[in-house]
Amino acid sequence: MKKSIIDKLTSRKFIVTVITAITGIITMIIGENEVVQTLAGAAMTIIPTIIYCITEGVIDAKSVKVITEATIEVAEKLGADDKVKDTIETVGEIGELLTEDKDE
Repeated sequence: MKKSIIDKLTSRKFIVTVITAITGIITMIIGENEVVQTLAGAAMTIIPTIIYCITEGVIDAKSVKVITEATIEVAEKLGADDKVKDTIETVGEIGELLTEDKDE
């Protein structure tokens, strides 16, 4: 599946790359100032880490939901009763809660 240009420009990899590149350019231009160097170093370390953690949490939560839905579908095909399906759904909801971003 081909990604559109909008999808590519809004991807987390591209955004982190742009932020890091801009920070690096600012540091090169006015990098003799210790405050700028400190802020640039912090930005180049902290921002990508935060973005990575948030996006991985979202991806994990979506994965849990997909796995839960697939498990329920298999259970239905194997003749599981509603109690079993409800239990699977409850476990999936707990998994989503454990993987979601706490700041949302």
